[in-house]
Amino acid sequence: KSIEETKTVTLKITGMTCGGCASGISSALSKMDGVIKEDVSYPGDKNTITYNPKKTSEMEIIKTIEKTGYKAEIIKTEKKNK
Repeated sequence: KSIEETKTVTLKITGMTCGGCASGISSALSKMDGVIKEDVSYPGDKNTITYNPKKTSEMEIIKTIEKTGYKAEIIKTEKKNK
């Protein structure tokens, strides 16, 4: 059984004005290959995304969020082993 490494990144997403904005971002992230769990919430600046670093990267996640029309910046990153 292989141990899958995951990373968790906390992002500050700006430009969200309602819960619909958050669900639009959640939907875009959940379609990404490598995103294991996303917790995008409105209101609140902190949004946590857990992903497989072999399949995607923080920059890809940020690009996906920016394609939905919002700005995202990294607050912190954590490595976890499952």
